[in-house]
Amino acid sequence: MVLKIQDIKLFNNYLSKKKPEIILQEVINKLFKKKITYVCSFGTESAIILHLISKIDKNLPIMMLNTHFLFDETLQYKNDLLDKLKLSNYKEVFPKESDLRLKDKNNDLWKTNVDECCNLRKVLPLENSIKNYDAWISGKKPFHLHERQNLEVCELINNKVVVNPLFNINRSFVDSYFIENNLPRHPLQKKGFFSIGCTNCTVKSNNINDPRSGRWSNKIKTECGIHIERRR
Repeated sequence: MVLKIQDIKLFNNYLSKKKPEIILQEVINKLFKKKITYVCSFGTESAIILHLISKIDKNLPIMMLNTHFLFDETLQYKNDLLDKLKLSNYKEVFPKESDLRLKDKNNDLWKTNVDECCNLRKVLPLENSIKNYDAWISGKKPFHLHERQNLEVCELINNKVVVNPLFNINRSFVDSYFIENNLPRHPLQKKGFFSIGCTNCTVKSNNINDPRSGRWSNKIKTECGIHIERRR
């Protein structure tokens, strides 16, 4: 499917007034059908989208970008959620071993070039894994601030539609959803981690109003790069 900005505007006009569950129903069952996947971090709010997907299609492809630097708690949480929600089509995506041997053989690139580390371990693996999809689902939320404050329900990034079903929800919605649906929280959340990535570049959030304040602390960086248009 060749998509243009005009298509994204049509999608946004069609979906922007709908609730998250309806947005997901529309993009999974009507707009993209077999050509959409959920790229899931299994972070602090991922269970919401996973739960919604489980009510629509338990066989929807779900991907996790495993950088080899994920918290043990994240990997256990992933297993717990997949089992609880009976989601059957899960794939773990790893960086290419040849790339790691060439550019990060000592696994310490994050110390000297954090952007290239993210590119090597997240951006490139994602790009390779979604070649056969027209769209992917993202868990971005506006209360995570920074580049995420003014989200639209659909974006066109690197020739793929990125669907943000939580594009206009707030923290109150998140808390209520977990309680009402009896969903487990990420085990690191109660320890003060409100946005969770790799072990090397994640610390406890230092500002409760900025969940991503614990990501790449002491750096200007706030995104790993998978949501940024790549220069060709």
